[in-house]
Amino acid sequence: MDKIKKKSFAGQLKKGFILIIMIPVLCLGSFILYSSARYVKEEKTLEINNSIDQNEIDLKNRMEQCERSIIYAVSNYTLQEFMQIDTGKYLELANAAKSVGPLLYNNVLSSQYYKKLRIYTEKKYNIMDDLIHLDDQVKEETWYKKTMQSEETCWWFENDSFFITKVIKTSYPVKTLGIMKVDLDSRIFRSSFNVFQNTPINISLSKAGDSFYEYKNVKEDFDSGFARSDELGNSGWTVTYQVDKRYFSQNLGTGIVAPMLIIFAVLCLVWLAVHIFSKLLLKDMMVLVSEVNEVQKGDFDVIIEPSEIEEVDILAKSLQGMMNRIKQLIRQVYAKEIERQGIELDLLQAKINPHFLYNNLSAINWLALESGQDRIYEITTEMAAFYRTALNKGKNVDKLSVEIANIKAYIRLQQISHEDSFDVEYKLEEALMEDNVPIFILQPLVENAIEHGVDQLREGRGEISISARKDGKYLVLNVCDNGDELYKKIGRGAMKTEDYGYGTSNVHRRVQLLCGKDCGLTVSADETGTRSVVRLRTDRLTMI
Repeated sequence: MDKIKKKSFAGQLKKGFILIIMIPVLCLGSFILYSSARYVKEEKTLEINNSIDQNEIDLKNRMEQCERSIIYAVSNYTLQEFMQIDTGKYLELANAAKSVGPLLYNNVLSSQYYKKLRIYTEKKYNIMDDLIHLDDQVKEETWYKKTMQSEETCWWFENDSFFITKVIKTSYPVKTLGIMKVDLDSRIFRSSFNVFQNTPINISLSKAGDSFYEYKNVKEDFDSGFARSDELGNSGWTVTYQVDKRYFSQNLGTGIVAPMLIIFAVLCLVWLAVHIFSKLLLKDMMVLVSEVNEVQKGDFDVIIEPSEIEEVDILAKSLQGMMNRIKQLIRQVYAKEIERQGIELDLLQAKINPHFLYNNLSAINWLALESGQDRIYEITTEMAAFYRTALNKGKNVDKLSVEIANIKAYIRLQQISHEDSFDVEYKLEEALMEDNVPIFILQPLVENAIEHGVDQLREGRGEISISARKDGKYLVLNVCDNGDELYKKIGRGAMKTEDYGYGTSNVHRRVQLLCGKDCGLTVSADETGTRSVVRLRTDRLTMI
């Protein structure tokens, strides 16, 4: 069969539109581009200016906070009195230091941008040497000389670190006592500039035209389209913002809504002519819609025919592939259901355990030989109750009360068989007895508790506890014994599900099939014994 030549559906429509509206669209498009670009740039410029204003307010607030803290410290009368005490009066200095030390440390701790505080003075103090230093080592530093000549707080950046300095001077009589220097956390500027992390911007701090700190969030081919410089408080520094010109062309589409309305009006005028032309091209699409309607009615055997229109043909093949996958998923669901029914069949077969039946018949015979008429009556009665609730007329889900009646009959038979060598405790609330549970899920757990738990005890009497409780939307069933066999094997912790035996694995898989993956069986051990916990969602269980 010759290969069908595909034609582009979009291409056919383009031919009609080009012939009818090309000239008007070219004119209108030029107007849109010009107007939109101008509008977006104005909006972006206003936006970046507002962001810079907010950033500078934030920076100035941070700097003012630092300045207020250092002014408070250097103006403190307690500190000034301390620095005027003769260094030879060691006892007086030590007493004064008890107030000055906390003052200075609290000053550092109270400001989130302070890192370290130091005082430089011409006196040599033998106390608080981590805070007070001799000024001989810094007298030649530029910052020291200029601070001595200034009444203001001075801001500095040296060796990649920010710090502020201020002279300590008494009010009357005027006397210079020293200089306080505070090292600042670089976050004072860096964290403030993070507000521009989504903006292609270059921010620099400079003094007298020399840049000493930069924050960059730009690509290598940065091309400035906006620049702004402002004085930064009383620091004598200038902060300069430069924004990449590409920032002003972002989100251009948001500025073309109004022009698009104009285009829509023009398109409405030519719609009548285009409608007639496009109707001819929609023929294959209508056929595809008809076939999809058949699929919607449930006929997954429909063969979707190929089309000469390229896009329609791609869509047809995609729909055909989707239908094939749906049929495959249906087969998988059927397979899952067959697996579930197989598990239920295994359960029914496990309910009538020949070994269990034969062992109890042997017990009946032994008791009969001993002429124990009451015991014979008891064991046969319990066996009848057990098998009546176990078979349960073919039901897979029943009330918790039915399951408890079944397990009580089973345990009584086991107690008779074991000559009452273990005790059983039931902790069951009456309100939970009407909850639905999968039948026959406790018997394998109790059987394990007897065979691998209390039967293995070398000392003491065996104890088994069966309880039920609500945990939110879950019903939790517990079977506990005081045997230590599992603890000796795995230690403290939970047993891996892949290590479960046939009975416990069957319980775990049934619960997950009926209640979901968030439910199931957990078997764990510790020094006190073994605990089997079944977690159920009763709202997902119905009587079946």
